[in-house]
Amino acid sequence: AGMARRDALIVGERPGRDLRAALAAPDAAWDGSVAWLGDGPITDHTVDELGVDGLDLVVHCAYPSISRRRRPLVDLTADEWRAACDEPFEGAIRLARGTHRHLAARNGTIVFVVPVMASAGADGFAPLATAAEGVRILAKSLARSWGGSGIRAHALTLDPHHFLDPADAEGIAEANALHDPQLGPPGAADIAGVIDLLTGDPATTLTGTSLVVDGGLWMPG
Repeated sequence: AGMARRDALIVGERPGRDLRAALAAPDAAWDGSVAWLGDGPITDHTVDELGVDGLDLVVHCAYPSISRRRRPLVDLTADEWRAACDEPFEGAIRLARGTHRHLAARNGTIVFVVPVMASAGADGFAPLATAAEGVRILAKSLARSWGGSGIRAHALTLDPHHFLDPADAEGIAEANALHDPQLGPPGAADIAGVIDLLTGDPATTLTGTSLVVDGGLWMPG
């Protein structure tokens, strides 16, 4: 008998749209369906409303446009902070809650994709950095608490250009990076390949990892 078809859900506009295309490409290693949602509001019922029945992979990279715009911290109102930081973090929690039973049914994997400023910080992006670091720690917490349900959880850290407008991403790289990426900048297909590896049989005992996938540019601790 052949391998069972696998089902994935990717949530988030940037880089989610590109990751979906990479996973769904005819020559991709992923051998199943790939559903996608943008940066819209996430509720505890969002996944059930899609009509899914079991998931092998969930990828979260949902950070709304207000999170991905450069704004000095002192210029943000309380409502803007909530929209740019609190809401995306709470949305990741709601996505996790909503996908738990679907992942448990398949011994699935949830991967949270975060920008490098979660580890390194970035001028003008305090809400995004704060939310992303919270999401990265959420992945570790879920790995610890959901392992008994057969669910694995990971965080992938990417270079800012996967999330930001080019001008903003370039400014961060100039301010913080020490060198050009030694292995070249990874594209969506490279990142999708790492995500696929995390869901495969060789990784069944691997959970709670926080991997940097950027070709050797940042190497944060």
